[in-house]
Amino acid sequence: MKVIIIEDENIKLVTLTDALRKNGYDVYPFDHPKPALQEFHANGADIVITDMRLPSVSGLDILKDVKQHAPDTYVIVITAYGTIEMAVEAMKAGAHDFVMKPFKSDEMVAVLNKIKRFIDLEEENKELRRKLYERYKFHNIVGKSKPMQEIYDVIETVADSDHTVLVEGESGTGKEMIANAIHYNSNRKNKPFIKVSCAALTETLLESELFGHAKGSFTGAIKDKKGRFELADGGTIFLDDIDDIPVTVQVKLLRVLEHKGFERVGGTETIDVDIRVICATKVDLLEHVREGKFREDLYYRLRVIPIHIPPLRERKEDIPLLIEHFLKQNKSEIQLEDALLSKFLEYNWPGNVRQLFNAVSRIATFIKKPVVTIDDVPSDIFQPGSGDHETKVSFNGGGRFDLQRAVHDLESKAICWALEKTGGNKKQAAELLGLKRSTFLDRLKNIDTQF
Repeated sequence: MKVIIIEDENIKLVTLTDALRKNGYDVYPFDHPKPALQEFHANGADIVITDMRLPSVSGLDILKDVKQHAPDTYVIVITAYGTIEMAVEAMKAGAHDFVMKPFKSDEMVAVLNKIKRFIDLEEENKELRRKLYERYKFHNIVGKSKPMQEIYDVIETVADSDHTVLVEGESGTGKEMIANAIHYNSNRKNKPFIKVSCAALTETLLESELFGHAKGSFTGAIKDKKGRFELADGGTIFLDDIDDIPVTVQVKLLRVLEHKGFERVGGTETIDVDIRVICATKVDLLEHVREGKFREDLYYRLRVIPIHIPPLRERKEDIPLLIEHFLKQNKSEIQLEDALLSKFLEYNWPGNVRQLFNAVSRIATFIKKPVVTIDDVPSDIFQPGSGDHETKVSFNGGGRFDLQRAVHDLESKAICWALEKTGGNKKQAAELLGLKRSTFLDRLKNIDTQF
């Protein structure tokens, strides 16, 4: 870090210069302000340390000059004749610190080290934000198929708008990644991006989580709490599994979308917010409307910009690209033989991109051969799924067929198969069948299984 020191006391100048250089700072010492300012204007500096009383010009004038030309430069003012008024004036003008003489060189080193740590942290945050932005640029969503190209066009068109977006698609298709792409390509990308899984919370917890609560509104509410909508002010909120929101919370959500305001649970003050709302669902939300499970007015409020992500079985031309992408993510240089790649293309991937990612990651982790063959891959990689087998139905000779019983038997077999494949994990089994966990549990009650 480059440091310019302006100090007309020669002993202090030499002592401070030596101390800072010993601690790794690139120091330019001056005993007069004119050459110091010439160096600053010509080549800049990270930090300027200036005495308040100098020949021909004051330290306050130097402070103002530096801040006018380089607002990010840190200025430290030192003086032996300081007053509270002088310190306040210097801080108002943009001084980082006001140090009284006499001081030990180690004290100034400590001040500069603190600035350096802050600058390093700031640079680290900038780099993290840059990487985050690169990660979620929509060009990094892998796929060259026509449906994916259309999705890219929609993202590019709507990213900077404030319209509500409803992302529709089966489990594992990448709905959250689409939401990420929209936010990080929008003019809100440097503002908060808050994510909420509506399926993971009970009705009471969800309302408090979304809208916050006032102190004393319920047992355990010992202080006011900001909700996710309030935390997302200025940015974007992503509501995943929006179909799981209870009707009572749907009413409040509708008001937020219409009026950009809400009250905390148990509160009376209306809180106004400036937010972009993105929602996701893996079910047919319109069917929920018809069944009375979802408000029709809210449905149309959410579906201003619909984005449908096709299942992987409908865009199989993207599979080779996805495999290559996932191998790179796993830092693997292996290749799949043509016969194995054909097997990947034939399989219908009921778990969609998420299942493909898991399969490729598993292969990359455990198989170290340069070229992977079908024989190298565990057979359960290609689990039976939708479209991979025929359901054979036989009709009895009497001309009567018990459809209800046949559907029940098929559903029972499918649930048992999913539970076996997941070792009895009900959440994973539900995802494997493309069902909500609550729906899976309801259907599980109606069959006899060993789980």
